[in-house]
Amino acid sequence: MKKVPISIIIDDPAPIISVFHSHHKTGFTKDGRPILEYVSNDFLKTFCDIVEKHGIKGKFSVVPMPGNKGDILNGLEGADQTQVNEWLDMVKTRLVPHFSIGPEMLTHNKAVDLKTGDALPLREDEWASSQDKTTLTPYIAHAVSILQKAGFDVSGLTSPWQMGIDVEEEYTAAISKAIFDVTNKKNAWFFLRGLWETPNAKPWVELEEDGRCLVSIPATTYDRIWQSIDTTRTDDAFISQVADILITKDGTSGEILQVLETGGYPILITHWQSLVSNGLGTGLQILDEIGKRINQHLSHRVEWMSAEEIMNLIIQNKTDYPKPKF
Repeated sequence: MKKVPISIIIDDPAPIISVFHSHHKTGFTKDGRPILEYVSNDFLKTFCDIVEKHGIKGKFSVVPMPGNKGDILNGLEGADQTQVNEWLDMVKTRLVPHFSIGPEMLTHNKAVDLKTGDALPLREDEWASSQDKTTLTPYIAHAVSILQKAGFDVSGLTSPWQMGIDVEEEYTAAISKAIFDVTNKKNAWFFLRGLWETPNAKPWVELEEDGRCLVSIPATTYDRIWQSIDTTRTDDAFISQVADILITKDGTSGEILQVLETGGYPILITHWQSLVSNGLGTGLQILDEIGKRINQHLSHRVEWMSAEEIMNLIIQNKTDYPKPKF
């Protein structure tokens, strides 16, 4: 049996700053605890340990100007630059090449005036809805450029929320052009959509233009780890219960199996705040259990791949990956 790709999308990471805190409406978890404003590097270390232990691969965002609190090159409000640099170095040395790195636009909060650097009144997704490729391209290029200057080999990007979905043709053209302008790469990937509970859900070629190719990589399972944000439960029963939703302990059922059974590729998704679990790290324990179960029960059926590896697979076999109808 030919193995199919399995991958994981990690949304919202940034050095020290919690972008989740910066845009959260109330500032409190559902059970009433204040949401962490800053995240210790210890969580990234543990994440790297889990990735290396299980051979997990996927996409890992680095938000260049997290929460409109400065930028990763010139300093972040409330964050020691030594700690910021440690975080960046750890991603470069321990997560690459397991994970493809890309920006999740500039701030994952308020849009930025590129001329002044000031925050605009609208969130990035709201701002993008009234833009076209002439304004989106330099905005995206600035995000890619910051990561490149920080030493990352950027091969794609993530849309904060559903940024660009209302002007998708303009947006995807801007992504392809911006990444080429900054990196000279003709091929790129991006994450925007979720194809949850969709039979035969797979990535596809979204755009071919001027010799460039852009591949859309969707999530095909839900972020079930998110629930760990709003509870103080850290017991083994809870960890197993959440992992069961994606893959049961005996490996016979769960969302991952459902995707496989319909002919799709299991592309998991979670968020940095889901893994951090408001400081308890329960989500990391859940991910550890999921990784163990996948390797124990599905190693004969799936192969971990980064976003860039999936992109290359799709481009080499374009006709096998038609764009789905939405």
